[in-house]
Amino acid sequence: MIRRATMFGIWLLFAAGAYKCSLMAFSGIPGLPEFGASYVLAIVVALFGLWFGFRTINWSRFADFLIAVEAEMVKVSWPGPAELHSSTIVVLAVFVLFAAMIYFFDLVWVFLFKLTGVV
Repeated sequence: MIRRATMFGIWLLFAAGAYKCSLMAFSGIPGLPEFGASYVLAIVVALFGLWFGFRTINWSRFADFLIAVEAEMVKVSWPGPAELHSSTIVVLAVFVLFAAMIYFFDLVWVFLFKLTGVV
């Protein structure tokens, strides 16, 4: 399952790249014709992505790594909804506290620099 999800993730990344390449025809990039080269490039990127995704998950070292990851993920103890909620609140509170501290320190340094004539 992990190998299949990894392959689909690789395919999704290359599909986004192919889509971006196909949009180059409409962006007015100098040197590219209005139709043709960007679509050929998009097809090449998509085909390479299909090949790369399939080859990557079938490479023995990478496949063994993915199998080991899947085996370790089974051993993980995931938090329940209550623990997840409380942990999220703690992380957000610490984030807001650090943001306020950085803002305060920034105000102090700006005041000191203005006082000394640096700024």
